[in-house]
Amino acid sequence: MRRFTRITPIPGIILAAGSSERFGSEKLLIKLPSGERLLERALKVHLLSSISPLIMVASPSLGGVIREGTLFSTSKLAIEKTVNGWYGFSSRWGRGRLVINEDFQKGMSSSIHKGLSCLKDDEQGDGVLVSLSDLPFLTTETINFFIHKYLVEKPGILVPLFNDTTGHPVIFDMALFKEDIPGIEGDVGLRFLIRNYPDQVTRVPWHDDSVTWDVDTQQDLERLSELR
Repeated sequence: MRRFTRITPIPGIILAAGSSERFGSEKLLIKLPSGERLLERALKVHLLSSISPLIMVASPSLGGVIREGTLFSTSKLAIEKTVNGWYGFSSRWGRGRLVINEDFQKGMSSSIHKGLSCLKDDEQGDGVLVSLSDLPFLTTETINFFIHKYLVEKPGILVPLFNDTTGHPVIFDMALFKEDIPGIEGDVGLRFLIRNYPDQVTRVPWHDDSVTWDVDTQQDLERLSELR
């Protein structure tokens, strides 16, 4: 894959507030063959990309584990300070912002709203990226590819597509949809915009399922042995 350098950074929101009901426990804390936890891998590939700032939206239970800081020896993830309702965090790969979504049971849309609340108006001008924390095969290079494509083509919404399935990361023009975003509810996330504004959507076919395959059940753990 072609690597792009000196990409203009854009802000990103990584969603980590799911209930993990189908998995049976907090899936983001599972250890991968590399020794890092799934959440740590997600932070690594996003923090090393052209995302700035990175906002992590966590459930109250996961937020509590992060604040304790005892499980994240690989990433050295630690809370540094509290700022206007969110926490500043540090890690081996950089810094970001952590916000707790007390309303996580209201679905993905509530986490997107929570993440956006941590961004200043002047941080949203070049687009906002939304990604998931349970995509173990997603890479920094893939994220940068989509950021570069978005900045060059300037669509209203950019989404990766694998086998006709929409994946992540999704990048959207906040200014274009500023009237619509506040009304998004439930677990539909940005699919509301994709469905209602088809002419504004650029779908980018992708060559593998790294943009769509997530850890959902205990059975999915078998595939993680492919990670190196």
